[in-house]
Amino acid sequence: MLKKFALAVLCAFAPLWASASPARYYVLTVTGVIDPVVKNYILDGLDRAKDDGAQAVLIRLDTPGGLLDATRDIVQGILNAPLPVIVYVGPSGARAASAGVFITLSADVAVMAPLTHMGAAHPVQLGGGSPLGGNKDPKEGKNDKKGDNSTSAMEEKMVSDAAAYARVLATAKNRNADWAERAVRESVSITAEEALKSKVIDLVAPDEATLFAALKTREIKKNGTAWTVDLVSAARVDFAMNLVRRWLHTLAHPNLAYILLVLGFYALVYEFSTPGIGLGAIAGVICLTLAFFSLQVLPLNFAGLTLLVAGLIMMALDVLVASHGLLIFGGLLSFALGSLMLFDRGPSGARVSLELIAATLLVSGGFFGFILKKVFDIRKARPVSGAESLVGQIAEVREHGQVFFNGALWTAEGTEGLAPGTKVSVLAVLGTRVKIQKIS
Repeated sequence: MLKKFALAVLCAFAPLWASASPARYYVLTVTGVIDPVVKNYILDGLDRAKDDGAQAVLIRLDTPGGLLDATRDIVQGILNAPLPVIVYVGPSGARAASAGVFITLSADVAVMAPLTHMGAAHPVQLGGGSPLGGNKDPKEGKNDKKGDNSTSAMEEKMVSDAAAYARVLATAKNRNADWAERAVRESVSITAEEALKSKVIDLVAPDEATLFAALKTREIKKNGTAWTVDLVSAARVDFAMNLVRRWLHTLAHPNLAYILLVLGFYALVYEFSTPGIGLGAIAGVICLTLAFFSLQVLPLNFAGLTLLVAGLIMMALDVLVASHGLLIFGGLLSFALGSLMLFDRGPSGARVSLELIAATLLVSGGFFGFILKKVFDIRKARPVSGAESLVGQIAEVREHGQVFFNGALWTAEGTEGLAPGTKVSVLAVLGTRVKIQKIS
């Protein structure tokens, strides 16, 4: 009877044991600019962890900032995820600047590694807008001078909206809302140790093992539910970006966007200046499309873009217009200014490498200078065919008003008084007749 009872118990609980799976947590690694690619990667990772029944999601963060729209979608995904989300700013030397501040504040557990920092969340308007109020007094909230054009109504709205958003996130997670607002309005930054002391974050941990040990005794509350997660013995699942996403994310780099933009323009110039089968057009369209994808996720300054494109167009026009190098000089100057102004630095620090700009200027100047020299040489060269090629040739006077040159007899004007055998120069070709002049 005892054996039958034991067998019945085993059969009853067998389905539960079969369906049980070891505890696990998902790890998402985010580096670089926060863009639509990163947004989709994080949201997919949260959905995968939820469907897989993971205990928690750990986001390892190191970012200079990014797009606010993409950041809002990420924050919304974190806030509504039905499992704890831990944001870990690490390893040492990493940062959570600009958009990274909002992501860290939205985490259920905000952690920073030693020697990391967070802050400078002031929004920068794409398309040439400057950071709000270079001469603004943060205590008064007003400009020093009335009518200061450095601050527009749109920028005021952007900053106020972002500041309120940061304050709401910090308040919801019982963090320092005053510092969160200052990070937006005044672009202040804070170290890991200062953030812990000021209650901006929850923990400082040099590695994941230390973090997980601290979480064992910590209750995480979210959306009316409380968790106590034990990740020390849980299985780690690395949810990495696939190859396509890594490639698209890599494109969101100022230097690469700059190179693609210049190469795309040169490819189109080549296509329109020489007959071919369209290889230049294909390469140009592909490069420009990739460049514009990169530019949409970077703090683009439209004034800089306009100067850069205008410089390239001026250099190309010098080949068609006889400006004697003036358009090339003006084009190089416009190109250099546009390259330096192409991106608004802002908190993200996005800019094109000065070495790359200098190298591109030298190559562009040398290339168009070489083309211009060839054009001048061609314009100065004597014609090699047609009636124009006969002008200037030496002819010999024959009888009956004729001259001989270029292997044929020609009727000539101006042979009066010239003895046969006299050497003359051809001045012009008038149909079947030539005009000549005696050689002094």
